[in-house]
Amino acid sequence: MSKKISILCLCTFLLVSGAKKLFAGEVDTLVNKLAKKRIVTPLEAPVILDETKASVAKEIAQGKSTTLPSWIQAMKLKGDFRLRYQQEEKNSSNRERARIRFRLGGSANVVSNWKVNFGFATGSDDPRSTNQTFQDNFSTKGINLDYAYITHTPCKDLTLEGGKLKIKNTIWIPSDLLWDGDITPEGFSARLTVPGTSIFVHSAYFVLDEASKSVDPSMAVIQPGIKFGITKNAGLKVSANYYLTNSLKGSSYGNIVDGGETNTLNGDDTFTYDYDALGFSAQLDIKKALFNYLALFADYVKTGDPQEDNTGYLFGIKFGDKKLKSKGQWQAKVLYRELEKDAWLDFLPDSDFLGGETGAKGYEAVVQYVLEKNLTFGLDYYKTETIDGKIKQDLAQLDLVAKF
Repeated sequence: MSKKISILCLCTFLLVSGAKKLFAGEVDTLVNKLAKKRIVTPLEAPVILDETKASVAKEIAQGKSTTLPSWIQAMKLKGDFRLRYQQEEKNSSNRERARIRFRLGGSANVVSNWKVNFGFATGSDDPRSTNQTFQDNFSTKGINLDYAYITHTPCKDLTLEGGKLKIKNTIWIPSDLLWDGDITPEGFSARLTVPGTSIFVHSAYFVLDEASKSVDPSMAVIQPGIKFGITKNAGLKVSANYYLTNSLKGSSYGNIVDGGETNTLNGDDTFTYDYDALGFSAQLDIKKALFNYLALFADYVKTGDPQEDNTGYLFGIKFGDKKLKSKGQWQAKVLYRELEKDAWLDFLPDSDFLGGETGAKGYEAVVQYVLEKNLTFGLDYYKTETIDGKIKQDLAQLDLVAKF
């Protein structure tokens, strides 16, 4: 064993030595030569190689490698590409589109407990879409700053963030009833887990617009919740969600977003209401029941200012495999939602659900299948209509997603 450890240390030293600049392939050659000279046995050689490579990978992950620049070791990159075919029928009109989405993101350690996170994506200035449609005679497509924020973890139970945030990291949202998954709000957030418990409190402050002559329209979020086990294979997570807006009532709708204007507006296109809201979220996870994974989830919201058309809800089920990582894994999801006209701000919900408008209801069904590791095929189908029944839409999306 001592001989094996000595050779492992020698190979590790040579691999990480800045003077020698010895790469992993050369370590392979070295160990093979040692095996031929019977310094190590053929059985020991592959073990030494694996342990050496693992040791070097650990040093790089910890930023301690002497062969790589420190800025490379401090940074991690990831991304994905999505190819989509979309067909929709809205009342009597039909439309089809081919679209792509490309995203590249990463993080970089600054100092202990401080990290910068960033991401770029295709799309436009639409906060609810990173798609680029095949159009305009092969025009080039734009890349935008999708998110960029700094994270500080003063202790394991508290995370503070500021910048252009990722909504799914900021607050817990089991569905997209209120928040489209592409939205990256701008502001500050704090996530706290009460030490020794499963109680959590998420809070955030989002700036909706910059007003040069008045107070900026903004939104504050407070989300207390708890996660606990029911049985060995079942757990429940619930939260209360408080949304408090400031200076939204009377502000210009067009300055906030260029949308469908399904909320109630004044004659000068300013918001009639503040849209302070109270909501509840819940998800029940069950392992090894009828499927490897089964979840029941629900969202509810009600605004306090308007006296009617002020309620929204969603409930659904998903089943199959919890994570989609390996070939052959799959997951399906079915849900129903109804979101009344003034139940929520109309520029925030899922943009694929009847164009993201409020005053809508309907079903969604999703199936995803892993073709190969990091390569997934999916089908997403929406059957929606306005609550008054005047507009009906069927939307189908076929997606091929490659992650790297």
